[in-house]
Amino acid sequence: MYALLKSTCEIPVPLERTLRLTERVNPVLGNDVRRRLRYMHLQSFDQEQGGLLSPIKFIDRDSTEYSLLLTAEHDRNEERMARLTLDNAMALKDPVWGGIYQYSTQGKWDIPHYRKTIAAQAGHLRLYSLAYAQMKLNRYLDVTNSIQSYIKDFMTSASGAFYSGQTDCIADVNPNHFFSLNDSDRKIIGIPEIDKRILTRENGWMIEALATHYEYCGVQESLTMAINASHWVNQYCRKHDGGYSGSNMTDKPMCLSDTLAMARALLQLYRVTFNRHFLAQACESAKFIERHFRNAICGYNSRLLSKNETTPPRQIDENISLTRFSNLLHYYAEDQQYANIAKQGLRYLSIPEIATARMEEAGILLIDREMSFQPLTITINGKRHDPVVNDFIKIAHRHHGWYKLIRLSSSGPVSASIEIDHIKSKPVTTADSFQRLVQNH
Repeated sequence: MYALLKSTCEIPVPLERTLRLTERVNPVLGNDVRRRLRYMHLQSFDQEQGGLLSPIKFIDRDSTEYSLLLTAEHDRNEERMARLTLDNAMALKDPVWGGIYQYSTQGKWDIPHYRKTIAAQAGHLRLYSLAYAQMKLNRYLDVTNSIQSYIKDFMTSASGAFYSGQTDCIADVNPNHFFSLNDSDRKIIGIPEIDKRILTRENGWMIEALATHYEYCGVQESLTMAINASHWVNQYCRKHDGGYSGSNMTDKPMCLSDTLAMARALLQLYRVTFNRHFLAQACESAKFIERHFRNAICGYNSRLLSKNETTPPRQIDENISLTRFSNLLHYYAEDQQYANIAKQGLRYLSIPEIATARMEEAGILLIDREMSFQPLTITINGKRHDPVVNDFIKIAHRHHGWYKLIRLSSSGPVSASIEIDHIKSKPVTTADSFQRLVQNH
């Protein structure tokens, strides 16, 4: 639904043009395309209400994350844009049961479509966690906790995996009336039906979001929920070669989105646990994607091709997500093959007709920034049981920004340091000095 809200229109590109593009050794975004994307990012913004200029109000997550990135660089206009969107989008929160309504209508944030999807919960949970880390506003923390509580109370199966969504109505009851009621009055009428399918893609999204909530907001229960769900999905939906089926009801790993969602989730779990088993699984899934979904010309296909297909299907959001993930994975795994996956994705996304096919594409601007620089690298030395090391880890996790590399080494005396643009800081040995070090970068 998120892709539909933004429009999934992708304009076909002449084959000759894409063939020339693949000759680039290091694909980069052209200056003209970069300027155009920046212009689209600003022009598509609703200056009065936040979000995109659209009668359907929802958070374009890449756009807001891009604004948060520039906020960290003291861009006051982007900070205003991020706050306006995040503050007004809080009207989508269910004040009684928690969670986020899917979207709002009539060009306003307070006329919601009351259906709750896992996509909306995961997207908002991840984004508001990032926003809280950046801005330290308690109202954003409250949104994250509301979503986490809703997922725990309504959307978690007995197995620990997550259901797919909840409908917006009960027969013969007006949704506007129902959702205006308090908890007890709602329950007298009944609870809207929950879609109890357990789908791999939706679980991957939620696992990543919950692990992100733990990283930036420190909620241990979110990490426990994420790990429990990952165990179920890996037991019933993961294949021996790293691919994932869409659910436990089928054994065919057909869609890029299923394996990609779980690969991203596993990398995030590794970042917050330092359990190398999660990293190994993320790498296996990335290799599966490369083997089975790589487009012969550029980018990655959305699904395995059928015998009669001549035009491979590709989707912009999936290629953005895969490119960002694989670029960061190559730093965590220290393996160039994942950087090559990112380059293949950028070959598709940097085609001007693709990059500018929709009303705005800030995700490509995020890729442009991330593939131009190494991530902020935080190195922590010492044993996990050491209390000072645990303080270092908490500080590293709470530091704002998704594009960061956290390394834990058991060698050497207890210390922590950071590296930016190949410039390493001097190691520090106390939590207070480390906190000051990261705050200045």
